[in-house]
Amino acid sequence: MVGGSVWALSLAIVLVAACLHASWNLIVKRDDDKLISAWIIVLTPALILSPLLFWTGFPPRAAWSMLLLSGGIHAVYNSWLVRAYEHGDLSVVYPIARGLAPLLVALAAPLVLGERLTPLAVAAIVLVGGGICALGLTAHRSRSRLSSLAWAAATAATTAGYSLVDKMGVMRANALSYVVVLFALNAVLMGPLVFRERAWGQVAAVWRLRRGRLVLGGLSSLGAYLLVLCAMQLTQVSYIAALRESSGVIGALLGWRVLGEPFGLPRILAAMVVAAGLALLVLAMRGGG
Repeated sequence: MVGGSVWALSLAIVLVAACLHASWNLIVKRDDDKLISAWIIVLTPALILSPLLFWTGFPPRAAWSMLLLSGGIHAVYNSWLVRAYEHGDLSVVYPIARGLAPLLVALAAPLVLGERLTPLAVAAIVLVGGGICALGLTAHRSRSRLSSLAWAAATAATTAGYSLVDKMGVMRANALSYVVVLFALNAVLMGPLVFRERAWGQVAAVWRLRRGRLVLGGLSSLGAYLLVLCAMQLTQVSYIAALRESSGVIGALLGWRVLGEPFGLPRILAAMVVAAGLALLVLAMRGGG
């Protein structure tokens, strides 16, 4: 149960984060070399904002075990997301990758974090997660392969994992210092995979040709996750995990309008299910459940 001003602030923060998250995923999906673009999107904000650590200081020792674990999970997450986008449409992969995550978090959070969910909150999370998954699964005339669904589901598992870890980590550290160090660790741990599959010249060429777009994507990614971490300090991670997955609807719309991917009646109905779930979740956060 969350106070009125707190739930409103949490809702606003997470919806802005959802828009930013969908935007940088669109950038990765549209790029010819998705692996390099995803890595640069992770790397650039860490480099640009690292001087802020002189102001905030490094996260305390108590947060570093969470940071190292989350950095590893994030590196796997980005790698698997790239694989999914190499095989499937944005409007298929993104909703499934986002939609399964809140369901997994809702199952794990009571065991890992001791969070308690009302029946209304559980129903809301199921509607949000199920509706967003349906956005992907109802794709007609999709160019996506079955392998893209498997990669998207695996990506969702990593999203659930780092959400739980970061909830514990951000309660022990300043959110800004935490996220800057997290992005740096993510980039370092993802680097060996990138350079195992790509030459330095390829990375340099992508940077030279598309650095403006990729820096924008990196700042969007950073802003999205920083906002989510701030929201996690205000309320339960189960609520935040579900609210942030509203980005799945935004991603499906971007796939339709920007990339020309199909968006028929089944997807409209799925989006309505998500909207109903989010409305219930707001009620649960206000104490209506």
